[in-house]
Amino acid sequence: MISNDPAADPRFAEIVGRLSGGYITIGEMVLTVLREALNNGTFAPGDWLRQESLAAAIGVSRIPVRTALMQLESEGLITLYPHRGARVRSLSPRQIDEIYRMRVLLETYALRQSMARMTPQRLGSLTDLAAVLDAERHGKGFLDTRVAFYRELYDAHNNPMLVRMIDDLRALVGRFLLSIRIVSADHGHHSTLVEHIAGDDHDAAVAWLTAHLEGVSAGIRAIVEEDSPAAQDGPSAPDEDRRLPGDHRGLAALSRDSGGARTKKRRQQQPESGPRETRIPGAART
Repeated sequence: MISNDPAADPRFAEIVGRLSGGYITIGEMVLTVLREALNNGTFAPGDWLRQESLAAAIGVSRIPVRTALMQLESEGLITLYPHRGARVRSLSPRQIDEIYRMRVLLETYALRQSMARMTPQRLGSLTDLAAVLDAERHGKGFLDTRVAFYRELYDAHNNPMLVRMIDDLRALVGRFLLSIRIVSADHGHHSTLVEHIAGDDHDAAVAWLTAHLEGVSAGIRAIVEEDSPAAQDGPSAPDEDRRLPGDHRGLAALSRDSGGARTKKRRQQQPESGPRETRIPGAART
């Protein structure tokens, strides 16, 4: 029987092996490892994290793990429950709506600022990245290309603080939706945005980006409402079933099997070979 402990997930062992070297302090390493596991979906919304299991999996004492968990709670990624452990936080539809309203404000401003300083070199880079981004379906290649595209789009070199704020907002939602691809029924290709930029059409570019973000927000909220996200109140014991209500593990890109008939039924309904796809008019993956 496969363990319900997220620290026993083989993907967590891969993260530990990849990130365990080259740090000044053990505490810095532990924080980086745990943050990576949260951001890439290895630890799912609703998962319970036990200090002793994490410490054993990383190969450290419980003290740096406890310190790292306190830092992650301050960042809004987990909630600590006395005598129970830490639980990975979820988001409500209202929080998602607020995040995307802030993203529209920040990202349309960043786009206008960036277009005012656009160069042929940056435009060429955006064209190439958009072509790759539109061709990718999912996976690490897609995620890396997406980061590179938006950093170039918003001129991260000249707007580091602004882009950092945008990245933080994107990360709050992205870690819940790594296995869900929201595609456009209308205009979702990033190449269309680059065409507006090449034509120096600021209003069209801003309108595209606004519709893009609003469509993604609507799609994500519909998915979260359908899946009934886990409540933030802690259960009576940390080893309670960690699955989200409705048994939709796809929200966190997880393929762990906790056994039982419901898990088997879920696997029959949704193959594990690729992400679940949701079509929302005007929405594109982001």
